[in-house]
Amino acid sequence: MTASGDLQDEVLESLQALVFSLKGQLRHSLAEHPLTLPPMELRALQFFVRHPGASQSELVQHSGRDKAQIARLIKSLLASGHLQASPDPEDRRSQRLSPTPSGLALHGQLHRARRQALARSLNGLETAELAQLLGLLKRLRSNLTEPGAGPQSP
Repeated sequence: MTASGDLQDEVLESLQALVFSLKGQLRHSLAEHPLTLPPMELRALQFFVRHPGASQSELVQHSGRDKAQIARLIKSLLASGHLQASPDPEDRRSQRLSPTPSGLALHGQLHRARRQALARSLNGLETAELAQLLGLLKRLRSNLTEPGAGPQSP
């Protein structure tokens, strides 16, 4: 394997270790007050906290998940009282979804735990380093998500 391949392997291992460590820190932060929703429902709730009044179709488009899976997540979040639905004034067949006070409280709990775990991982980095890291992470993500982005040879 080339030096470039070795370096790429090390980058991948470091990214995997970082994600594993962040998840461990998050679990530790939430140990006293565990979250009551599965991860996929939490992600859906986060979407509606960031985009209150969005539709189920918008979550499908954003997440890339299938309609049936999203419908089950929405149904569960509505039943648990973390989301509320209201008719779309422009399309009566559609509903607009927003977090309830309990959904916002749950999101706040997760947000605080995530910030705590992230703060620990970013400890000691200067603003310029954070900006550089963010730029690199955005490039990595766009390499994987942009249409037509396929495997690149080294």
